[in-house]
Amino acid sequence: MKEQFDFIGKRYIAYIISLLLILGSWGYGLYKGPKFGIDFTGGVLVQIKIDGNVMPEKIRKVFNDSVVGKGLTVQKIRNTDEFILKVPVNSEPNKIVDEIKQKLQRTFADKVDILRVEMIGPAIGKELREKGLMAVLYSMIAILVYVAWRFESVFAVTSVVALLHDSLITVGMLMATGREFNLPVVAAILTIIGYSINDTIVVFDRIRENMKKYKNSKQFEELVNESINQTLSRTVITALTTFFVVLCLFLFGGSTINNFSFALLVGIIVGTYSSVFIASSLVVDWYRIRYRK
Repeated sequence: MKEQFDFIGKRYIAYIISLLLILGSWGYGLYKGPKFGIDFTGGVLVQIKIDGNVMPEKIRKVFNDSVVGKGLTVQKIRNTDEFILKVPVNSEPNKIVDEIKQKLQRTFADKVDILRVEMIGPAIGKELREKGLMAVLYSMIAILVYVAWRFESVFAVTSVVALLHDSLITVGMLMATGREFNLPVVAAILTIIGYSINDTIVVFDRIRENMKKYKNSKQFEELVNESINQTLSRTVITALTTFFVVLCLFLFGGSTINNFSFALLVGIIVGTYSSVFIASSLVVDWYRIRYRK
């Protein structure tokens, strides 16, 4: 028989690694403070390009004597002459945008190009934030119901716990690396949830088939471990092909989707890991506790 790796035997090590990742990323992320994009807070975003070697400090000085300068943040896009200017706005975002354009053109003349302008009011930002959270919650509930209907309650609960594990680590890594939360990031988390549950269901399907095939002739831990090994090649191939595509998006997709692609990169790695080490291991421990009772 082909040699198999003992995934289930290493499950407690995997639990510790997951716990350290969640606590470490969230602890450091909360210490630094989470950053929310204008999608959720409301404000104005202006992306510009200035020819020549211009430093962010020079752009900030342009707005020192105006209302814009109070909450202005200037971020230089790496390896480019482009900058992203963000200003929190409580009212009249159009006036803020006009003032930004006028001061930039007055200072840099023909050297500056306005590439992108986004405006979102604070009320809309709050609504988008709430709807984003509800979208993640509803997706979890829908998956719980679907997996419970297709398999049984133990598989449903453990799969949702594994998805929660993936989401917590992804959000923690976003906070720890100082990246912004915006609507594309919410879309990335929903994509990760769908990707991860797909991998998990493939493993659960094989477990169910082997339960019918072997019935009580094998220990449950051995049966689950064999199921993981049987689906491992499919899991790895799917993960690698998806990873390389998202890596290209991360490296060459530009600043607009950088946070989105970063979240997907983390989610693919963590989702594959949880499908192999976490979800099935939780099923094993659930059955062990129930059998002892």
